[in-house]
Amino acid sequence: MTFISLECEKLLTEYKDLTKPFGQKKDKRIETWMKLLSEMPTLKDTKYDLISGVNIRGNSNHSDEKVIEKILSQFLPWKKGPFKVNSTFIDSEWRSSLKWDRFLKLNIDLKGKNILDVGSGNGYYAFRMLGQGAEAILCLEPNLTHFSQFLAINHFIETNKIRMLPERLETLEMQQTYFDLIFSMGLLYHQRDPSMHLSSLRKRMANTGQLVIETIIVSDDYGDYLEPKGPYASMPNVHFIHTDKGFKALVEKEGLRVIQSSKEVQTTVDEQRKTRWMPFKSYESAIQADNKDLTVENFPAPKRKFYVLESLN
Repeated sequence: MTFISLECEKLLTEYKDLTKPFGQKKDKRIETWMKLLSEMPTLKDTKYDLISGVNIRGNSNHSDEKVIEKILSQFLPWKKGPFKVNSTFIDSEWRSSLKWDRFLKLNIDLKGKNILDVGSGNGYYAFRMLGQGAEAILCLEPNLTHFSQFLAINHFIETNKIRMLPERLETLEMQQTYFDLIFSMGLLYHQRDPSMHLSSLRKRMANTGQLVIETIIVSDDYGDYLEPKGPYASMPNVHFIHTDKGFKALVEKEGLRVIQSSKEVQTTVDEQRKTRWMPFKSYESAIQADNKDLTVENFPAPKRKFYVLESLN
C-alpha cells in the first residue's frame, strides 16, 4: 500500500531497510543506538492507548521490564513526551500532553487525514495524531537523537501509518505531494527567514488543506516582532518572535489567512522542566528567579499560541 504518494515512497526508500533505519546518515552514535534497538525486548499481546497519552502495555517478564527501562534511559535527552511502556515512565522535559490538549480545543478533525509534521521531534505528537484517527503522518526531524527515540518507541507500537525522515523540508525538494493538514510547532521563531518557512509549508498544502502553526508570541508593543539578536530564554538561534499583529501580516503576505487561533499561554516550570530523563538545564534557568514574567535576558517570558491557516486562494 502506498504511503501518501509515490513521491513519499521514493523519499522513504533509503530508510526502509530495518537494519539501516538511519540510511546514509553519518553519526558516531548510530552504532550505539542500533545496538540498543537490537537488544530491546519485545512485548507480547501489545496494546496501546494514543488518546489519553502514549501508553503502551504488553506481556513481559520482570527482567525484561528492567532492560526496557535501562535501554530507553540511554536515549537521553527526552525532550518531548511523556511515554509509558509498561512500568517505565519516560518523564520528558516537556509535558507535551498540555500543548496537545490546547490543540484539541481547536476541534480540528484529524480522521482520515494525510498529515505532514515538520520538526516533529521524537514523534510524540504524531502518535497522538494517530490516536485521533489520522490516516498517515509523515514526520520530518533532522535531529538524530529524536529520530532514534522515535525508532525506540515505534519498536513497541509497530505502526506503518507514521513514517519519519531525518530530513528538513527545505532539502527534500518535494514537488508532487500535498497534505490535508500540516503542523509546524515551535519552529517559526528559529527561522532566519520566516517567510521562506511559510512558503515551503504552503506549497505542500492540498487545495482545501490547513496549516497549524504553534509559536511564541509577544505583545503588540513590539510592533511586528521582537528580534533578540542573541539568546532568548536561553535558546540560541531565535531570530524573530512575532506579535499577533505581525504574525497575521506575515501570513497574509504569503497568501495565507488565520481562520482560528487559541489563547496565549505562558510557559511555566510545570510544563517544561529538568527531569531524570532530561537532566540538563531547562526552563527554570531561562527565566528570572524573582520574576517569572521575564527571561534571564530581560525579555518577556514565552507565551505560546496556536494559529490555524488556510490559503487565500
